[in-house]
Amino acid sequence: MKQQTVNNPSFFCDNESSRSNCRIKILVCYYQPWELPKNPLFLPIQAGKAVSKFDLKIQGDDTGNNISDKNATFSEFTAWYWVWKNIKTIYPNIEYVGLSHYRRFFNLENVYFESPKFIKVKIPEMKNYDRLFVERLSSADIILSKPSFFSCSVKKQFSHWHNESDYLCLKDIIHDICPQYDDSFKLVFENNNGISLYCMFVSRYELFNDYFSWLFAILFEAEKRINVSEYNTYNKRVLAFLAERLLNVYVLHHNLKAAYEPIYFIEPEINFRNSIKKLCKDIVKYCLPNGIVNLVKERKTRVGLK
Repeated sequence: MKQQTVNNPSFFCDNESSRSNCRIKILVCYYQPWELPKNPLFLPIQAGKAVSKFDLKIQGDDTGNNISDKNATFSEFTAWYWVWKNIKTIYPNIEYVGLSHYRRFFNLENVYFESPKFIKVKIPEMKNYDRLFVERLSSADIILSKPSFFSCSVKKQFSHWHNESDYLCLKDIIHDICPQYDDSFKLVFENNNGISLYCMFVSRYELFNDYFSWLFAILFEAEKRINVSEYNTYNKRVLAFLAERLLNVYVLHHNLKAAYEPIYFIEPEINFRNSIKKLCKDIVKYCLPNGIVNLVKERKTRVGLK
């Protein structure tokens, strides 16, 4: 882990004049140029800045205590590691911390609709979200995305798109370093077909800190045991794929009361030409002989793995 000087970003909560008064921040992970949220509740952070070809002129994850140069395998979790290790340096009295994504934001305005996903061309204004997040957490321990459901177990879904050996390695690690989680791990991965995705949540700082203390101990052990040297670029992000699912294990094990919210998906260029370009990029990304067939399968997986 590297130690460098932390940049103090000029983002404040509730228009207050001092960072020491900030009670809540939602961190938004970026890795390429994109629209920034206008609401000062959100703090954009560039993931993998130490190894990026871009300088997005926002807070980078390469300052302070950081693992920015591990972005190829940890993906957005280099940014979340930075938040875990450095947020108290900038906002010493913070009470609530949230994690979001440059194309995904919690939608607290359409909670009575069944859909877990709302498409938006631009990032919504999200007025009063600081108050809404705190209100949700007055009766819940954690805010999560509405679960996505598969037609098979979480284990089978993971093994279908990644490497089953990585799942088995993770299972061994859980048993070796925190065996009290064995039952919760099995329930989430092997006896369950629905999980909250996207590595997004909001909670009190104490829970946030406890979760990442547990999570990164597991991820650093997995980094030692999993050899990604022959993986394609997509599957080299294995530690992030595992971590995305481990959040559900932590929530179940601690019997946390979750408030499940839908997600805004930001799609600024929804047209035929861009859809074809995205399709071609996906085929290249997967680097599979039957790339189109597998890509179609994944599209179906996102709504039910039929």
